Amino acid sequence: MLADDHPVFRHGVTSLIADSGEIVVVASVETGAAAYRAIVQHEPDIAILDINMPEMNGVTVLRHLARTGARTQAIMLSVYESRVYIDQAFEAGARGYVLKRSAFQNIASAVRAVHAGGIYLDPALPERTAPHRRLSSNVDDAACSTLSERERDILRFVAFGFTSKEVADRLGATAKAIETQKARACTKLGLASRAQIVQFAILQGWLHGEIPVR
Repeated sequence: MLADDHPVFRHGVTSLIADSGEIVVVASVETGAAAYRAIVQHEPDIAILDINMPEMNGVTVLRHLARTGARTQAIMLSVYESRVYIDQAFEAGARGYVLKRSAFQNIASAVRAVHAGGIYLDPALPERTAPHRRLSSNVDDAACSTLSERERDILRFVAFGFTSKEVADRLGATAKAIETQKARACTKLGLASRAQIVQFAILQGWLHGEIPVR
């Protein structure tokens, strides 16, 4: 099952896989919600999911599937080379991570590797981006559960671009206190920069809805 919101790319990958003569595409969809439904309906051996899709991103699809006990193994397609994305994908249950820019060269190999019970990481990725946390669908949820509501609010404001002083003014605290709480939250999640906070917030769905007004 293939899910990607770009029709031309999806058609190309589908054709490539079909031409291999050993892989059958049972469904090709363009949204995360459709991907979830297709996996539940067809129970494919492998699901190839774009990490960014309308309605639900690929990581969210995997988290929903984990609750159903689905046996489908997933390969994530992504334009992102940052380790925070890779960690999120593998922690949600993915068994492969393929860059979209090299998908036509590597996707068939990824499917074979994952179907055989292995893990596939795109060889074009720098070695330093290899996932560094244990491969478990529970790690991310466990880390998030340790955050206080205050820490979540602070990280969400930071992801929206607010400075520590602006966050402090909104939450009735000092900038120093906000910095301390932000640092503690980042330590819990293994985040080291504002960019990683933004990436994490996107995958958590924290940036959906109305943008806070400064």
